[in-house]
Amino acid sequence: MFTFTSPDITDNIQPFFVRSESTPQPDEITLATFVQQDELSELIKLVDYFPGPISAVLHIDSPSNEPGAPNPIARLHTMRNSNPKIRSQVDIHLITTPQTHRRPASSTVQQQSNLHRNLARFFSRTDFVLLLDADGSLPATDVSKSFKDYPLWMDKLRAGNVFVLPGFNDDSAPGLVPVLKASQLPREKTALLELVHNGQVVLSEKTWKRTIRNVDFNTWANQMRLSAIQNYDPYFAPSVIMRRDKMLWCPERFGNNQAACLFELYLSGADFWVLPKDFTINGGDHKEVVLTEREKTINTRLYQKFHEESCLKHARAFYAAGEWDSDRARHCRISCQKGIFEFGHKFPMIIIIIYF
Repeated sequence: MFTFTSPDITDNIQPFFVRSESTPQPDEITLATFVQQDELSELIKLVDYFPGPISAVLHIDSPSNEPGAPNPIARLHTMRNSNPKIRSQVDIHLITTPQTHRRPASSTVQQQSNLHRNLARFFSRTDFVLLLDADGSLPATDVSKSFKDYPLWMDKLRAGNVFVLPGFNDDSAPGLVPVLKASQLPREKTALLELVHNGQVVLSEKTWKRTIRNVDFNTWANQMRLSAIQNYDPYFAPSVIMRRDKMLWCPERFGNNQAACLFELYLSGADFWVLPKDFTINGGDHKEVVLTEREKTINTRLYQKFHEESCLKHARAFYAAGEWDSDRARHCRISCQKGIFEFGHKFPMIIIIIYF
């Protein structure tokens, strides 16, 4: 964590800038996320949907002390004073970009979202976290209740496994009026399936991307129990529940690439289980980050190189520990001996030649 972050940025982090009035229990699930300074209203939506503790990073990246400029800190305190749920549930960790590093308001450079994810998770006050992206997605169901109802799921969670919440979007084009009003967003699976069949809601590409079906909707629609993900796609980036500690952190070389976080977890041996009844829903009224073609090209090339580096790193670690043939290393064996790498059965030997 913080490997690729400017010291000027990390020196301006204020953990628990605002601390919630309640003290969560260690076995609770904390929603770990981040909010942009011009979209603080997302906090109101989150506390309406999520009943548990929330650990949120707020990054102030542009000046707010100029005449007529909005002041996100003042707005945050106003929201907190007027909303008892925010006071009770939400911890805010503040990052303030120093004047020398601030970017113009018109800039399309991505904020350091992987840094934000790491900080929100690191400062969570419970043993487990729900990593929720700041794209307008909301936890439609009470995931904490689901885990309380199934103690065996908690055992899998404590053992270092990852639980996936399928994500769904309002089927409206970006920038247009959402098809569904906020009051119409589904809060249980049966209502969701009806909206999907009516063509009003679609499965998010973060959950189901390219030609590999990480979450097969037809299977999930009839699913009553946990199911393990097969044919893992490195571009998979849904909301997940995991341990707060003893798990790999998001690589901060990427400005915003949640898939990189999950890909390394998968290679390290974590099993990914799809929750049968829980899901996230996006109302479609959130502004999308627009990248230039140059940024897209850089991100694509960087991520391809990251795949190779991750395979080399984890395969070497398993081989050095004598675990290359173990069940824990099976994800690394399968993912790193196919696709663009094509190492075949000699992959461990290549690692030895490179590192020893």
